[in-house]
Amino acid sequence: MMAMATIKDVAKLVGMAPSTVSRAMHDSPLISEATKKKVRAAMEELNYSPSFTAQNLANKSNNLVGIILPANQADVSDNPFFIQIIQGISEICNAHGYMLTVASGLNDQELLKNTKMLIEQGQVTCFIFAYSVANDPVLNYVKSQKNLRYVVIGTPYELGENSVYFVDNDNIKAGSDATEYLFAKGYTNPTFVYSNLMEIVQSDRYLGYQRAMRVKGLEDTFLKLNSTNPQKNQGLVQKFLKENPNVDAFIASDDLLALDVQRQVASEKYGILGFNNSIFAQISNPPLTSVDIFPHFLGLEAAALVINWEDKLLKLKQNSVIVPHKIIERESSQYK
Repeated sequence: MMAMATIKDVAKLVGMAPSTVSRAMHDSPLISEATKKKVRAAMEELNYSPSFTAQNLANKSNNLVGIILPANQADVSDNPFFIQIIQGISEICNAHGYMLTVASGLNDQELLKNTKMLIEQGQVTCFIFAYSVANDPVLNYVKSQKNLRYVVIGTPYELGENSVYFVDNDNIKAGSDATEYLFAKGYTNPTFVYSNLMEIVQSDRYLGYQRAMRVKGLEDTFLKLNSTNPQKNQGLVQKFLKENPNVDAFIASDDLLALDVQRQVASEKYGILGFNNSIFAQISNPPLTSVDIFPHFLGLEAAALVINWEDKLLKLKQNSVIVPHKIIERESSQYK
């Protein structure tokens, strides 16, 4: 009986790395249509199906990839961003015969304890951090261990010669693009809404917003809201607007914060824009303009990097993979 084809067979036939084949299979925006067509033709020629790669499980001594989620459970459970990241990771892991396990915790100490347990049991040697924060004790511990592969989704706090490998959007540019978009729609004084600037993704988007404001010769303003307990935000937006009457638009660091603003203001008077292009943005009233950062592909790229570690590190001239972003225009920014 002929052996079933593997993803490595497809890669050999088309003359590409297995990670490139994986991305093409899953329709990554980083892969050209010509490459995707070539990969699909090779898959058909070899009668390859990703489900067949499960046969590789028995041959792997360490076939687990550990996903490390942020310590705050409320941020994770209420945000579809993390579900889409896990789906992207899962697709690549399934294609390569890897299984997933998750480390989580109510706080940094509990998360660190659970991550240490996975490492000490010897089951997990590959980790994907689904977040990036400044001075992260969990990342610092993983970096201190030998023979571990790890990738961060998000830009690491400390960049340099020995920094970790990461997958991210260009969030500074995304923040700048979002601000310039609102200017183009006729808004004149947008403000930035965030929950935690210790999260690199939020601070980078804020920096992009600041840069776009300075180009216009404007002072930046900001509003901090609580992402885990929206009830604490009641009245904060109105208080902010009384203190900053010239503000006519809001750029929120994610859709959930944008929707919190939307609930507190008259939508016809203010432009509102969020990030992540979540299902909540699509079904809100009015529908929310949002920057799609393609979290599914962030997960996909992170998994491809950590699984094909040796291959990728030899070929990457930089220590990062940058996934593009796109502004999805809806009614919340159409009132000017």
